[in-house]
Amino acid sequence: MGSYEPLASMEPFREVLRDPDAIARQWKARGGKVVGCRCIFVPEEIIHAAGMLPYPLYGTAEPVRLADSYFQPCTCEFVRNLFDSAMGGRYSFLDGLVFANTCDAIRRLWDMWEAYVDGAPSYMINNPQKLRSEVNRDYCLEELRRFRTWVELISGSPITDEALGESIELFDRTRGLLGEVASLRKQDPPLITGAEALEAGMAVTLMPRDRAGELLARLLEEAGSRKVEEAYGPRILVTGSILDDPALVRMIEEEGGLVVADDLCTSAKAYRHLVGAEGDPMARLYEHLNRRPLCACMHPMEARFEYLDDLVREYDVEALIDYNLKYCHPFLYEAPLLRKHFEALDVPVNVLEIGHDMSGHGQLRTRVQAFLEMLET
Repeated sequence: MGSYEPLASMEPFREVLRDPDAIARQWKARGGKVVGCRCIFVPEEIIHAAGMLPYPLYGTAEPVRLADSYFQPCTCEFVRNLFDSAMGGRYSFLDGLVFANTCDAIRRLWDMWEAYVDGAPSYMINNPQKLRSEVNRDYCLEELRRFRTWVELISGSPITDEALGESIELFDRTRGLLGEVASLRKQDPPLITGAEALEAGMAVTLMPRDRAGELLARLLEEAGSRKVEEAYGPRILVTGSILDDPALVRMIEEEGGLVVADDLCTSAKAYRHLVGAEGDPMARLYEHLNRRPLCACMHPMEARFEYLDDLVREYDVEALIDYNLKYCHPFLYEAPLLRKHFEALDVPVNVLEIGHDMSGHGQLRTRVQAFLEMLET
């Protein structure tokens, strides 16, 4: 990949990722309320506007234990991992929990959480499955209003349109900064590695956004003037299902690839589009969610491929690596169509099935190495 000098401005992000629960527990200790969530279709701005901290539920590399007594073994490993953590008391500090209606596994997780996890109340946002259509407008707006009411009950105070507008502005500012960080990867050579960008993006979701803005500004300043002696290797886009550990991106870079873009829930999917500042805040949130068919769970699929096409052009991508979590059926079903679409455009695709417990890394590394060698011949 080349030689990259360490960035001092990356350390605060890595510190957050070393203990992902620390900020939420500190917030709680100061008398604040914390609402768990994990999906780009959960409008975190509504939670923030109520004065609460949105807390994304990241999985761990720990093997699943208790959850296997409640779920079939062919259930999504991410879902079983979260439930395992919940049964072990990891999320006892939550005041509420929000799911988005994306796939069968998440719907089942909500059912099981309601039945077996004591503590915080949970909520399912019944977001439409078909987006990019005005037909869903009334339905989706009503769902967002219901969610807003639920958040008000959890927080104990009403959410004003002014507060919601301010939260949207703050979150958009953070999205814009993350977009600027991503733009550093368009250069040749990229000024920031894929692993560094993913670490920063994941850490930002765990912290109050006002603090995140300051840290991202520092990162942009330092990385923007970074001297990269030499960087070489094929320019790779990483896509696929939930990826909660930058180790897999780092693996590609250790084997000689340049991960210049990533289409993940914790990266481009989260900051690619801004909500905007004009008009009724609830209508703006609806329009923002409605133009985001960036997940294999949503329709139309063609819109997702068009979005990936845009990333390939913008970042001068030469090949895709599709990391699919074991038993994540929407993304596994999509994989053959994704391969067919991009190979027709002369963009090679390598589909790799991964375990959430990070098992089988040796075999994965061999396959990544072979794919990168093929690209260079």
